[in-house]
Amino acid sequence: MRKVWTKCAYIVILQFVFIAAGLANTLTVDEAGNVLAETDRYRVRFEHGVLIHFHNKLTNETYTLPPQGDSNEQSGISIQYNEGQYGRNEFINERWDVKTQRVSPLAVEIAYHSDYRIGKTVRLRIAIDPQTQDLVIHQTGTLAFGGLTGVMWGCGYLNSQQVNLILPADGGQIINNTTEFSNRGFRYPGRWWEAQLAILQSQHGGFFVHSTDTTYRFKEIRYKRSGEYFSISFRTDNLAPFREKKEITWITWRLNAYQGDWQVPAEIYRNWMETAFQPKQPPAWVKDIELVMYFTVMNMDTLSLLASHVNPSKTLLYLTNWRIGGWDENFPDYTPRPEFGDLLKAAHAYGFPVMLNTSFHGCSTYHPRYPEFEKHQFRHPIRGHKLGWKLNDPTHPERRQFAYINPASNAFRKYFIAQLKTVYETYPIEAFHLDTNHLVENDANGLIDGLTAAEGNVLLHQELAEAMPGVVFGGEQLHEVTLPHVNFAQRRNIPHDEQPHPISSFLFSSSTILYGFHPPNPDLAPERYQAFQETYQVWNILPTLKVWRTSILHPRMVRTLEFLKSVRMGQSWEQTWNIDVAMDVVGDVNGDGVVNVLDLVVVANAFGETKPDLNGDGVVNIQDLVIVANAF
Repeated sequence: MRKVWTKCAYIVILQFVFIAAGLANTLTVDEAGNVLAETDRYRVRFEHGVLIHFHNKLTNETYTLPPQGDSNEQSGISIQYNEGQYGRNEFINERWDVKTQRVSPLAVEIAYHSDYRIGKTVRLRIAIDPQTQDLVIHQTGTLAFGGLTGVMWGCGYLNSQQVNLILPADGGQIINNTTEFSNRGFRYPGRWWEAQLAILQSQHGGFFVHSTDTTYRFKEIRYKRSGEYFSISFRTDNLAPFREKKEITWITWRLNAYQGDWQVPAEIYRNWMETAFQPKQPPAWVKDIELVMYFTVMNMDTLSLLASHVNPSKTLLYLTNWRIGGWDENFPDYTPRPEFGDLLKAAHAYGFPVMLNTSFHGCSTYHPRYPEFEKHQFRHPIRGHKLGWKLNDPTHPERRQFAYINPASNAFRKYFIAQLKTVYETYPIEAFHLDTNHLVENDANGLIDGLTAAEGNVLLHQELAEAMPGVVFGGEQLHEVTLPHVNFAQRRNIPHDEQPHPISSFLFSSSTILYGFHPPNPDLAPERYQAFQETYQVWNILPTLKVWRTSILHPRMVRTLEFLKSVRMGQSWEQTWNIDVAMDVVGDVNGDGVVNVLDLVVVANAFGETKPDLNGDGVVNIQDLVIVANAF
């Protein structure tokens, strides 16, 4: 029950309505404590701290429906604390005391307090920025006995029939009333929420919510749909461990309306993001890459055959099996295979730039240095167990299990950098792929050597670049922590219940080349390949193929070779990903339906001419003859 003095305060506040200069911005509070914010761009209403009404004056669109029931049942203010194995989330209700006060002409703070079981207070400050007309949200919280995990605010009663949610999450996706899931959270920073932006798009415009936090605070956006309604909630978390945490400080959230399509707010955010995080631009050779080849076969003949099907100088050769430990064994040992040096020399002779696979966090539990690094292994923020790849999975080979070490550890960073620097000083390497570099955990270990996991992640990227000047780095997935440091990034295919959207590519691709994550082969797995290409076209992913045995380049692999030909001939990405099922016989230059000695004669007699140019380099030469010979 609200206290008598609180109701009196509402009456006093009701009398105080401030109209800013130019009559453009107003912020009022009614007797019930509901906040009404209005500018030239929008009209917004908060009830019990929840945004329940949003009208866009630019488009004359309203994105919410009339409330049904308690607004906090849809998307309410809540406080999370570390009680039990999974934590506890408590929404405000009628038992909480409420106090509203104006802190400036265009700012109001609402304080919610409850002594039930544990003394809890949540404060929500709502303000209008007179310069931008942004609606600015700050939220804080306190907990009497510690264990405070986070606080949350939200927007409820959004119209699921007319409004789409567009998120830079897991590669970029759009969520609407046709999306299979109806309740899901997306955490930042990481692959699940890559940039602190949410766009609510309707027919002629919409509104967007973003944070201007540059410290990589852990956050979450949660989507919940029920019938014609949906809600979005924004949570800010403390750093783990939570046991002693009694308060949480605020970050800034901003809302505003726009007219037009989703690119309008996306460009506003991209400009802010690039200024705030300053991603480095790629060197010229990176911009020229037109194809990425996963190459696991340390075989000269296969390399020679591949060179005949691609433009080597425009093909990034990604070597995933170059270490003695192979793909995922004995990290962080980066001793090359005996044949690596010769293969690298041959690759460079053909003109391939080469990228080597590494693991940003990986340390195998049987590695001699693991006992030293184990104390800095990531731990789950609430349950506290150690994190890693397939740890304690009896179905996974033990030799391929490894721990995730927090890069805030100075000792681990030094050892990892020294390992790669030895390779760099011995071999001319263009790029290193930093696998798992997207992992930024809210580590239950707390600060390590005075750093958060995000700060350690940034520092390791920076120290790698300083130790190996001129080397380009790639990463797994992409988000705001890794964006400033990598010029290549893998993109996983989107889960089946999600719908791809180009928002993330729009935000990130001006500085980072996006390529595929272990895409299936178009000949061996055409249905899975189709699922990948449908997503990758939306995201504008660089053509990507994997060669794990020589037979992948056999003439009977018609779709595979046509894929490579399409890239080689400079066709559009859409044409490349949508390779035709019915294709010409590769190497049949005279069109008689079979590759034989007559085709060899035609190519040999045309040396130095422009046709028949089978590999797309503009001249008939020995590489064209090799293609015909392999298809003989």
